[in-house]
Amino acid sequence: MRKAYRGSLILALAAILAGCGSSNPVSQASHTRSHPVSSSSSPSKSGHPGNLDPLTGLPSSHQGPLLAVMVENSEYGRPQYGLRSADVVYEAYTEFFYYPRFMLLYYGKEPQQVGPVRSARPYFVSWVHGWPNAAYVHAGASNPGYVSINRDHIHNLDVDANAYGLAYRVSYRQPPHNLFVSIPKAASMSKRNWGNPKITGHWQFGPKAGSTAPRYQTITLTWNAHNSIEQWRWDKAQRGWTRWVLCPRCSNNHYQQVMGLNSHKPVVASNIVIQYTTEKYLPDPAHTGWIQIQTHGQGKALLVLGNHIYHGTWRNSGPGQPTKFFLSNGKPARFAPGQTWIEVVPNKHSATNPFKLQLQ
Repeated sequence: MRKAYRGSLILALAAILAGCGSSNPVSQASHTRSHPVSSSSSPSKSGHPGNLDPLTGLPSSHQGPLLAVMVENSEYGRPQYGLRSADVVYEAYTEFFYYPRFMLLYYGKEPQQVGPVRSARPYFVSWVHGWPNAAYVHAGASNPGYVSINRDHIHNLDVDANAYGLAYRVSYRQPPHNLFVSIPKAASMSKRNWGNPKITGHWQFGPKAGSTAPRYQTITLTWNAHNSIEQWRWDKAQRGWTRWVLCPRCSNNHYQQVMGLNSHKPVVASNIVIQYTTEKYLPDPAHTGWIQIQTHGQGKALLVLGNHIYHGTWRNSGPGQPTKFFLSNGKPARFAPGQTWIEVVPNKHSATNPFKLQLQ
């Protein structure tokens, strides 16, 4: 890790991690504070006129169908297309606790190009299942991923199997990091197959983020120290969190700001949820080391909602159900309107698990 990390405040998260293996949210909440990590007060209700995007809480003139798209996050797949336009982004490990991967949700925006598109995993399928009627765009899957897609009756748009012609390859990148999809085409294909069913939002929304800086203004996630170190930086002008990625191939090993390649504007998140859960290896015939991630049950969470930071919990009652987030006092979390990132991370550290979280 770079010298720039020295002197930064490493988040021990004792209140969060002590009991991460517990399945009792009441006992977990007793170890956390009922007030935010920052000195700001709890979010309150706020109404918005007109039609609201159920994923962002923002006014939207266009809605649906809901699409979930698998996107690569290795250094070979960067920069990606479609990050800024997504309503919700899930990020989690794939094989070997090595690279994280994205699942981008679109309901009110349709960027022309999204990718590089990659394959499905069963825990991502579980999150799709939690958004009923979402169409899942991906390029193949692990064997457990295919089992989950069939078992959960997912609206499946597999560009390798049943959604031929949806994806295309570009010549300026090397395969397999050059596969992209058009969201308008994916939306059209989804409408033909399943119509445009109404989507219900998962979370409650409060007011827009204030301008007061949070107690911590930089969040660093080290997924892999070699090539996957990411930062969220509070931006007062944007009233949100801009995204940065350490460039392992740059001469000075510096951070690069993540831009929306369709819009040429910065990626800005209104909410960042650090969701702690159980992760373990599973054997597979190819010996690539599939990962199993707990998606149902409950656990600890760090909730960055606008310019407020809270200790909290997450809860999912079972297959097909949404994951809900709560403050440590048991009240539902209220999200700032805008883009939300769900960072699903392991709650235990080991020699094979390089994940680290830092706040400064």
